[in-house]
Amino acid sequence: MVTNRTYLRMLSRWYGRVPITITLASAIGSLVLVAVGVVFGVGVWLAQKNTFDLLRLNAEQSVASDVSQFTQHLRPAEHLTRFLAQQIGALEVDPENKDELATLLTGSLAGAQQIEAVLYVDIQQNAHVARRVRESRTVEWTMVDHAARPMGRVDLESVRQGAQWGSPVWREQSRKTYLNRFHPVTRNGEFIGAVGAVTSIEGLSNFIDQHADNTNGNSFILYGRDQVLAHWSLIDGYPGRSAEHPLPALDTFADPVLASIWQTRGRREMPRDTPRTISSHFMDLFNERYAFVYQSLEGFGPRPMIIGAYFKANDSSKEIQRMSAALIAGIVTLIISLLAAIFLGHRIARPIVRFSGAAARIRDLDVSKIDQLPGSIFRELNDQAVAFNSMLRALRWFELYVPKKLVERLIRSANDDSTNSVAREVTVMFTDIVGFSSVSEGLSAPDVADFVNHHFSLVAGCIESEQGTIDKFIGDAVMAFWGAPDVQNDSAEKACRAALAIAASIHADNLQRQARGAQAVFIRIGIHTGPATVGNIGAPGRLNYTLIGDTVNIGQRLEQLGKKLYPAGTETSILISSETQSRLGPSFTTTSTGQQKLKGRTEKLEVYKLSGTASDSAE
Repeated sequence: MVTNRTYLRMLSRWYGRVPITITLASAIGSLVLVAVGVVFGVGVWLAQKNTFDLLRLNAEQSVASDVSQFTQHLRPAEHLTRFLAQQIGALEVDPENKDELATLLTGSLAGAQQIEAVLYVDIQQNAHVARRVRESRTVEWTMVDHAARPMGRVDLESVRQGAQWGSPVWREQSRKTYLNRFHPVTRNGEFIGAVGAVTSIEGLSNFIDQHADNTNGNSFILYGRDQVLAHWSLIDGYPGRSAEHPLPALDTFADPVLASIWQTRGRREMPRDTPRTISSHFMDLFNERYAFVYQSLEGFGPRPMIIGAYFKANDSSKEIQRMSAALIAGIVTLIISLLAAIFLGHRIARPIVRFSGAAARIRDLDVSKIDQLPGSIFRELNDQAVAFNSMLRALRWFELYVPKKLVERLIRSANDDSTNSVAREVTVMFTDIVGFSSVSEGLSAPDVADFVNHHFSLVAGCIESEQGTIDKFIGDAVMAFWGAPDVQNDSAEKACRAALAIAASIHADNLQRQARGAQAVFIRIGIHTGPATVGNIGAPGRLNYTLIGDTVNIGQRLEQLGKKLYPAGTETSILISSETQSRLGPSFTTTSTGQQKLKGRTEKLEVYKLSGTASDSAE
């Protein structure tokens, strides 16, 4: 009679073995795979190399053309301002003679259609402007104060240092964004004013859109890394622009592919055969692979211009089509060969497969539904069938004497120890950044991540230095506790020292942030001591060592109560419960706020403010 141990040993021999059907299919299919795969692999490698070479060449030509067009669009403003400054500085035109000055400025607009206006500003900020009127195709001459000028008040002290391009400026009257170029005017070595030229960026979007039609790409110009200067979607205007935001932000731009250019997920660098001045990489976005090629161009403003293009890496080049055809043909050949091998192997291994299926039903103790195996013309397989049929008869007798459910439990029981949870007195802390949205406003996604990670490093360092356990990070909040897994009789004091250390760290960090012009960070902290269930909580395959119970809820409510009990602008607010306060020594300074109603609780709780420094408490 077959014993339980023998039965389990027999079943375990089936696991970790290679099916004979797969073995036969692999043996036959590998011969085809080696023969076809070598030829196919070489062909694909050559086709891929040709594809990348053509992709690189097309990308270089596209970026070089865009850079050339960009400079051609803006260089006339440089030449014109230099010429006008020379004319006025050499007294070829007297700026005091309004007729001569008007003739000079209005005449200068004739040769450069992309220039919207030219102006002369003297050192008293008196301005003389010649502006192109697109609707009537005329040039308008006027003398205006700084509030009505195309670019507003001119920073003459900055222009005095040398010719320069200004930042993009939005004009509400025309609802357009402009670039401006100013050149200093000197006479006999003395600075007497500045000449400026105003250029609309709408023309930039027009020419890159036309160029994209010829290259099957999507050209763009970025101002810095986070604003869009030129793109086909800007041709007819773009919503949301204003004096504060003259250019659309890249991270919320209407073109989702371009908006993802700097993200790290799905990024892969392009082979570096491209010129050193050109950067390039691939991005896997929206189930497509895109190639980004771009070049940084300095000298046209306070921030560099990034001129580039992106296009699908699998767009319709003949080489890519040939590679795809070869890939499909090779895959089809391999699939047919493997299917034939599997069919042949299945026919040969059918008796063994039938035996495997019967053994699987035995594993589930479904003995009553198993038929005896037929004999085979192969001696080894026939002996296997005879032995199996004998075992089957023995198992049917075994099933009569041993309860089936008990056997199933023995077979299927796991060896892992169960997880026990315990009741423990703990001190729980919650921290949260006040007004996180306003602090992170205007930051890019990487900058937000850096800010949050830096904040967490400050908080976590203070908690861990007091032997606290960080339970989880919840957005911009932190949950931590003391008293588990190890018993800590002074858990309340450790938590309060950690809170005071956090306050000191936040204060020191805010001094550094304010020194570099960043917004200060304010946080709230809530601390409560009480009983909680501590242990591995969750499903068997996914456990977390955490706390559950009302103590956790009170700690979080105390942190939220800081909104009410502390005035706006408090750098660090720390509220503790009376249970925590009663466990503190005389070195801690607390102030009662009276009985407070916490959200979700019917009974009021006496709440204290904690103040002082961590060093004071340690003493």
